[in-house]
Amino acid sequence: MTDTIKHLTATTREKISLAKTKFTKEHLINAGVSYIDRITTAEPEDKLVPSIVGYCLEAGISRTRLWELAQQWDEVANILEHIGMLQEELALSGGLTGRTNSVFSMFLLKSKHNYQDTQAQLTQNNTFNISPDLLADALAIMKKTATDKE
Repeated sequence: MTDTIKHLTATTREKISLAKTKFTKEHLINAGVSYIDRITTAEPEDKLVPSIVGYCLEAGISRTRLWELAQQWDEVANILEHIGMLQEELALSGGLTGRTNSVFSMFLLKSKHNYQDTQAQLTQNNTFNISPDLLADALAIMKKTATDKE
């Protein structure tokens, strides 16, 4: 190995390896925009459920590699987040309006978007630790106040 190659930073090595593949930032951005456009402009009967897998197929990249690149490039991470939001919106509005299967929509919202159908358990705890002396003083003050009003 030559001295030049030994002194390359990890970022430089990554840029060199990415230059040899089609998985550049621009390629992934263009594929993401194309996929989102195809989903949002589709006819209602041809609507696809937005998914990361669809984006991967559009870009010609594996899911694992896409997630790795999303860690490095904010633009790709933003596309992934936007696809997730489109998926959530379709599941929510489609499940409520009957455009999509409500059971599947509920499953998708719970498993992928952290929705929960459990009711919050509220507990009210009214236990006070009052010493007998303090209670006797409070009662004496209340009696005195009551007799002063009469």
